[in-house]
Amino acid sequence: MKNPFGTWNRRAFLSGSGLASIAAAGFRPRYVHAAQLAAEHGEIYRQLGVRPLINAAGTYTVLTGSVMPERARRAMEAASRSFVHLQDLQKAVGERIAKLLDVESAMVTSGAACSIMLATAACVTGSDTEKIRRVPDLTGLKSEVVVPRAHRNGFDHAARNVGVTLVEVDTLDELHRAIGPKTAMLYFTNIFEHKGPIKRAAFIAAGRQAGIPVFNDAAAELPPATNLSSIVHEGFDLVGFSGGKGLRGPQSSGLLVGRKDLIQAAALNNNPHEEAIGRPCKVGKEEMLGLLAAVEEYVQRDHEADIRLWRGFMESLAKDLRGIGTVTAEVYVPGAGGHPVPYLRVQWDPKRLRLKYSDCAQQLRDGEPAIEVNAADDGLTLASYNLYPGEERIVGYRLRGILREAEKRS
Repeated sequence: MKNPFGTWNRRAFLSGSGLASIAAAGFRPRYVHAAQLAAEHGEIYRQLGVRPLINAAGTYTVLTGSVMPERARRAMEAASRSFVHLQDLQKAVGERIAKLLDVESAMVTSGAACSIMLATAACVTGSDTEKIRRVPDLTGLKSEVVVPRAHRNGFDHAARNVGVTLVEVDTLDELHRAIGPKTAMLYFTNIFEHKGPIKRAAFIAAGRQAGIPVFNDAAAELPPATNLSSIVHEGFDLVGFSGGKGLRGPQSSGLLVGRKDLIQAAALNNNPHEEAIGRPCKVGKEEMLGLLAAVEEYVQRDHEADIRLWRGFMESLAKDLRGIGTVTAEVYVPGAGGHPVPYLRVQWDPKRLRLKYSDCAQQLRDGEPAIEVNAADDGLTLASYNLYPGEERIVGYRLRGILREAEKRS
């Protein structure tokens, strides 16, 4: 069967001739509408020779995170029209976000990794401008950050930018013994709690007992929306979030929330201060107001309605894959370490269908429109939360077509 989402002239398609030809070919209305959606998105990228894509993989930076809501786009456009004193805006936006989230203090950063770096710098230097100027030369300063070994990941390079040494621990006893005069911060990664024996309450308590600030990297931990406030209320002194993932703010933005004195210290380590490690991490007025608008919208959203919508996407996809030999499609919500939203797991017998999961993902990527999914050795995983309504129909049609062709060759 011919792909209704193949190459097209966008203007002709949207004028009606493309839609008419697809409808005349006998495709169901749900696919006609989906083809129209595919034609409408991403024209500005096509003009540069860059292919827009349907994101059924997740809020990965390499896939440009998420798509901002109209409210955030309008705020950024309005912000671009006027001058303002940057630090006045930083302060006002931080205060507004802190009030919205019911936390002591907040600031906009240039991303979740920047939040890690500024949190570390704040814990090392406090508000001492001489110490701030010296970073990353930590001679005579607190220079160690204690982290559970199971929580180590590539993003902790942002902490090491400050010049600290990461001290790894495996047990609660090791944690207490590792804390000493050189300890500046305890570093916890929210998504990795299930990987090791050290749990959050004990980690927080260890910091409290020693008088050491405790940071939580919660970059992609939205939803649930309650995490924006609850992680701080548990007792973490600083918490970092991505602004361009679940919050759907500008991709080049992040959020750091927590203790007022530490947020103030983080701000002193940040742009626009010239002799500060965060000077390259500029956040413009547009990103600040874009993220503020995204937060305002996020705290007002009906998140249960979102979950129902996303589950509907995955159920529609599963329905499209019925009846193909050895193929199973399961809608599920991940457990510990995953996002608590609906996903789709697609599996088949690669020997019987003679199709590798990685090859199927590549065919989706190479086709028109391009579609991104997650491929592993044991199946495909599709995420629901970055799909426009209607795009699940495109994904279902394309994936079904690839699997049907593989079935014919078997």
